[in-house]
Amino acid sequence: MARTRARDVVDTPPKALVSSARRINVGKNRDAFKVSRNDGWQDAAWGFYDTIGEFHFAVNWVGNLLSRAKLYATKDDGDGPKRQESGVADEAVDALFYNEQGRSQMLRQMGIHYSVPGECYLYARDGDGLTRDEWKVVASRNVTGSGGTIKVNGKTVKNTDLLIRSWQPHPVHPGKSTSPARPALPILSEIERLTMHVAAQVDSRLSSAGILFMPNSIAFAASSQKDAEGGQIITGSADAFVQSLMDSMSEAIANRESASALVPIVVTADADAIDKAKLMQFWTGLDENAINLRSEAIRRLALALDMPPEVLTGAGDVNHWSAWAIDESAIKSHTEPLLNQIAADLTQGYLYPYLTSSAVGMSDEEAQQYGIGVDTSEMRLRPNRSQEAIELWDRGELSDKTLRTETGFTEDDAPTDQERRTWFLSKVASGSTTPELVEAALRQLQVPLGTVASSEPSTETQEARPTPSLEDHPDQSPPDESQASILAAQAEVMVFRALERAGNRLKSRMQTKFPGIAAEDLYRYHKCDSSTMDDILLDAWEKVPKVLGLDEEKAVPVVQVLDSYTRSLIHSQEPHDPGLMRQYLTLLTGARS
Repeated sequence: MARTRARDVVDTPPKALVSSARRINVGKNRDAFKVSRNDGWQDAAWGFYDTIGEFHFAVNWVGNLLSRAKLYATKDDGDGPKRQESGVADEAVDALFYNEQGRSQMLRQMGIHYSVPGECYLYARDGDGLTRDEWKVVASRNVTGSGGTIKVNGKTVKNTDLLIRSWQPHPVHPGKSTSPARPALPILSEIERLTMHVAAQVDSRLSSAGILFMPNSIAFAASSQKDAEGGQIITGSADAFVQSLMDSMSEAIANRESASALVPIVVTADADAIDKAKLMQFWTGLDENAINLRSEAIRRLALALDMPPEVLTGAGDVNHWSAWAIDESAIKSHTEPLLNQIAADLTQGYLYPYLTSSAVGMSDEEAQQYGIGVDTSEMRLRPNRSQEAIELWDRGELSDKTLRTETGFTEDDAPTDQERRTWFLSKVASGSTTPELVEAALRQLQVPLGTVASSEPSTETQEARPTPSLEDHPDQSPPDESQASILAAQAEVMVFRALERAGNRLKSRMQTKFPGIAAEDLYRYHKCDSSTMDDILLDAWEKVPKVLGLDEEKAVPVVQVLDSYTRSLIHSQEPHDPGLMRQYLTLLTGARS
């Protein structure tokens, strides 16, 4: 098998099974890792991952979000960790899972494993130094050991292989793992059973059709059937009637032009027997509420998992304004802590043992200065900060590299030295200052001027060209405090108006009075699905342009944010929260400009 070499290093790292908290010498204690094995809840969690779509989506969402992070080496000389662009620590991080794409897939897989069983193993096959034949993320259930032999996916681990255990420690039993799926197992079981119940109801003939009881005194239309010898018999029994009914239905479906689709089936009966027919159906209270119970279970699952609940419940799937707030919440409250733990595990289980090995020979004290950091900048959907970047750069407070990054460009877009000289010369040619100042500035910038004719210093000064105004630059930042307060007050009125209209429409739909409940609070006592929300919020925001003094186009973002907030209230049946509404309103970038 061809080896993919990230760096050429002459020595081999320690031959050890390494965990995030301890190192176990493979040669002496090969089966010691078995103490970390958990009970059957991990297998149950994997089973739900394979069968419950909502859980599968949530777990993959976490993994996909983690895959957008970047790992890098750091060194702390006493004033905080600093990113390393070269050196042995940087080489070690570069060699991890071959390259940037490999590390991205590694983080994705670790995110999935951390969300389901709460642990996994990083396995690297035999290689010299940092070079490894193969890197894999292995499920804990696929790492086994007996009789001093450790196996990964059924293959024996050699002394020169690298095996690193990474897990989320249980608060009470640190050697065992835990995960967001573990406390959610009863909820997942409930969702599974409700889904099975709904499926059974769909498949059950008794549930869908029921039993029709007919009195013997009712005579049915004569039906022609074959007897055992193949002869025709005429019968008016109930069985013959059912057969005739089924034949008629089949003919009508197969041939829409058939007269049987329009001609009724004749039944004759005495007047007092007409109302004696009875249909028994097998509906239960659970059947009627199974869908709502499952929706509630999914909401509980969203709260139990380590992610913003809106991602799973669907309330967050509204527009690009609310996406920013959800992503920020996911990164700050959920993803960054998990990434920091993974980075710490990799430092403890991979980087530190390598730096202290004979391949590098660092002392423990020196090696502890190094670590693995996480860059989450590519995970964030930040508001456009190009205006602030231009203003700070113009004042000399921002680097050229940062300016290009904040305005959406890369280092490949930077001007060459010749292009920069040409730009300076063109600026000087169109400038309005003294020649001596121009010459001195250009020499400071090391722009070659050639031979400059000497002249008497000029005593005249000219007014400098004013700095170009940025007033016309698109303002995509959130409204300032005064604007935000005004907007919040206006928005609150419009939200109450929308909730009141929604409540009145609910009353009309249900034809029921709700004494003591205001129209704007009615949604809290009646569960609404997405179709019902569409109906009761129809035309709820038609006055937004007039109230805010905006044209139709500029009012669209405001309507989107207010509609998103109002739907989230109706979906969760929670009361109006001014603080939450303000969080939604902070997503408006430029709607008031």
